[in-house]
Amino acid sequence: KMPKLDELHLSANNLGDPGNATLEHNNLRQLYLSCNPINDFCSVSLNFISNCSSLEFLSLAECPVVQLPTVDDLSNVPTCLHSLNVSTTKINSWTEVEKLRKFPGLNDLRIQGCPFLDEYTAHEKRMMLIARLPNIKVMNGGEQITTTEREDAERAFIRHFLDKPEDERPSRFNELVAVHGLLAPLVNIDLSPDMNIKVSIYHKDECREESISVMQSVKQFKQLLQGYFNVAPANMRLWYYDQEMTKIAGPEEMKFANKELYTYNVIDGDYFVVDEKAQLRVLTGSPRAHSMVIGSLSPSGYSNSNSRCNFGTSPTSPCSKSTNSRIRRKSSESSNLSTTRTRRKSSGRTSPGRTIPTPVGRKASLSSSSPSVKTPVARNLFGNSNVRNPVDQHYGEFFHSKVFPDGNNE
Repeated sequence: KMPKLDELHLSANNLGDPGNATLEHNNLRQLYLSCNPINDFCSVSLNFISNCSSLEFLSLAECPVVQLPTVDDLSNVPTCLHSLNVSTTKINSWTEVEKLRKFPGLNDLRIQGCPFLDEYTAHEKRMMLIARLPNIKVMNGGEQITTTEREDAERAFIRHFLDKPEDERPSRFNELVAVHGLLAPLVNIDLSPDMNIKVSIYHKDECREESISVMQSVKQFKQLLQGYFNVAPANMRLWYYDQEMTKIAGPEEMKFANKELYTYNVIDGDYFVVDEKAQLRVLTGSPRAHSMVIGSLSPSGYSNSNSRCNFGTSPTSPCSKSTNSRIRRKSSESSNLSTTRTRRKSSGRTSPGRTIPTPVGRKASLSSSSPSVKTPVARNLFGNSNVRNPVDQHYGEFFHSKVFPDGNNE
């Protein structure tokens, strides 16, 4: 009824074994029977594909098929069937797989997820399938099998069964020995680098022979050495001595914390030297360790504004006397400086709105007559320079009496 039908999808329709049901179509090229509870491949080949003379592709993926058609039933398989998908079926032996060699036109096979293939790696699966099925040209949807790949697979197949008893060798083994000969096993050469190296570690007069992993960073290695020598990583300098390069370039300091040890090409017999960084010592005996600089004037006549005293010392302490410092004093009191204690005078700076203490005695006359001495003028923020604060008039004397109540107050 559908003469031009060339592709038929019957997947996931809960179809069982065909039984007496038949399918006949001369133009059908692709038939999909995946995900159906079909157990008998022979009934499918007898009732379905044998009557489809143009069938090229058949899919029985994810069907619980256990056995493939026997040699006697292969006559029902059309010669134009060149592609078959039996992935994720219950085929459980190489004997069933070798039946596919007898399919007359088969050259494209998909077979994955079968129980008997679980013990092999992906490379071994492909190698074994290619060696057993010389008629297959495309395996599991990959590229076309080359002559070199097939020869390598057949040679590996021979070597795989060299150690097996003769009764356990498949018939394909003798066929390939006739082509390639009885090959000797290959030598297994391990080119992977050693992960654990035996080295010597020196610290002062101590030497340790240790086996260390080169797959660790310099930071991790220093943490390991801290447990050996009780030296903090932050205070550690680590040197690497290569047996050959040290003679030419000297040792190499391991400065980079994240660098892996294998990048130094460490080999057995090399050694490391652990050194400590120089520590900064605090001079606790220095007189400046517990001193404080005081910038205010001392009330003693022997003090000056630039003198430096220890905190808590008396005004008459020897640290307040200096022969090279400049002394602030009245000109009238220069003759009796050694016997008279002078008051501490104001520095002359006043805050806005305040006046300078009124000069007394001979100092006032000298200040008014001498042209080199300038009398500071107090500035008032309110604009009136004549307004004077009675407290500010005797600012220096007032506060001096509070600080030194037993002084010579005039």
